[in-house]
Amino acid sequence: MKLIYNLVLSLSSFRELIIYKQILKAQRKFSRFDSGLFDSKSEYNSFLRTDTNPSSALRIKVVRRSPEAIESRLKFMAATAKSLERLYQTQKAKTTFEKQNLLIKKTLIYLDTLLAMTFRLSAILQLDVTKKSNIIDLQNEVELLIDEVNRIASTANFNRMKLFEGDFAKSSRTASMWFINEKNGELFRMYISTMTSFSLGLTSLNGMHLTFSNPIQAQKKIDAAINRINEERKRIQSVLD
Repeated sequence: MKLIYNLVLSLSSFRELIIYKQILKAQRKFSRFDSGLFDSKSEYNSFLRTDTNPSSALRIKVVRRSPEAIESRLKFMAATAKSLERLYQTQKAKTTFEKQNLLIKKTLIYLDTLLAMTFRLSAILQLDVTKKSNIIDLQNEVELLIDEVNRIASTANFNRMKLFEGDFAKSSRTASMWFINEKNGELFRMYISTMTSFSLGLTSLNGMHLTFSNPIQAQKKIDAAINRINEERKRIQSVLD
C-alpha cells in the first residue's frame, strides 16, 4: 500500500529513524567491550541526539562493568524510536480528529515503553543473585532504566507540549487539553498522568534510586508503578475505542 506523503509526518518519521540508527551504532560500539578490545581501565563515551533540541544530547558512559546495563537501556530506546517511526509513517494528521489520534497513539507508545521497563525492573529484583559483583551490575541497570523513565518524562512531547511532567494531569492548574468527540462533536477534557520516576515511586524525594537493600519494599513500589502505568494505558486507549 502506497502511503500518502505528509511533509510534517515524513520529517518526524525521519527524525526517529535517525535516532534509531544512532542507537544501533552505539550498540555496535559498546559490544566491543564484550569482545575484550578494551582493557579494565578503559571507558567509552557516546552522545545520542534524542530530539531536535540542540541541548538534547544524551551522554552515555560505558566502563568495563556496565555494557549489559547500557544495552538494556538502549534496547528500550530503540524500540520506542522504531515504534514512533512507524506511527509517523502511517498516521495522518491533517484534521483535528487525526491529530488527536496521533497524540493518543504517541502517548500509548511511551506508556508501552514505561510498562516494559518496569516489568524488567521487576524481573531484576526477582533474580536469585548472591555475588556482590552481580548485584552491583544489576543495580547499575536498575538506575539506568529509572534514568530512562525520567528522560522520557522530560522529552516526550506533542507540538512542544510535555506529556508526562504533570501539565495535563487531572490536578494540574498550568494547562488543560480538550478534545472533540468525533461522534457527537462535544468537547471533553483529556488527562495524562505524571509519569516521572518520583511520581511512580521509583526514586525518593532526594532522588535516590530503588536499591537491592530492601528487595521486598522495592518490589512493592515496582508493582505499584506497573499497576499505575497499566491503568493509565487502559484509560488512554479507551479514548480511541
